[in-house]
Amino acid sequence: MTLTALLPTLRASIPAPFDATAWPAGSVPTLDDVTVRAMSIGRYADLCGTPCVCTGPAVIPASGGVASGVLSTTVVVTTVMDATPDALRIDASLGDLGVLWREARLLGRVSHAYDEPFAVLDAHGAEVCGRAVLPGDVRPGDRIAVPCPGCHTVGEVR
Repeated sequence: MTLTALLPTLRASIPAPFDATAWPAGSVPTLDDVTVRAMSIGRYADLCGTPCVCTGPAVIPASGGVASGVLSTTVVVTTVMDATPDALRIDASLGDLGVLWREARLLGRVSHAYDEPFAVLDAHGAEVCGRAVLPGDVRPGDRIAVPCPGCHTVGEVR
């Protein structure tokens, strides 16, 4: 249990916990975004639309954040199309990518709602891509960033 999980209002002053080894090397959380090597993922999604992907070098395990020369990590940014109290439908298909849903982050706004588990449905609303823990007030139009190991293209998620 983290401070931001116990007191969600703290999200307005400190970023939610972040596993730097799950994200591309050089990733840093902010209050309402993630930067990858100083590039805002939220701004990148504004420019490219969603779903979109951003790939960078993976972090070598147990290295303290050293970038790998051969392994990659991809961040997928997707938009919530529909939200119910227990499920989200997103505008992407992420079933086969090995997405690390435990690292899902809400982009573009700071939520003061308590975290809730959500089943994540793909763009067609048929297949459960995984389960994410996100603020309980996630609504249509919100953007979610989530990392997945490997190098993936936008064609794989559309």
